[in-house]
Amino acid sequence: MQSAIVQMILIVVAIAAAAIVTVIVYAQLSNNSPTAGDNIDKGRITTKTLCDAVGGTWSGSKCS
Repeated sequence: MQSAIVQMILIVVAIAAAAIVTVIVYAQLSNNSPTAGDNIDKGRITTKTLCDAVGGTWSGSKCS
């Protein structure tokens, strides 16, 4: 059987590994996330309300 000290060491190692994985995943998602406004195709928006919501300019029947 494993002693209590060995079990505590394994728990600490598992927590540290989970923390490292969390930091790496968070960093990757942050680096790959879009910046404000760069993923909106305003030419496909057909309503003034939605155009205003994304910060576009409504003119006639299209958003720019």
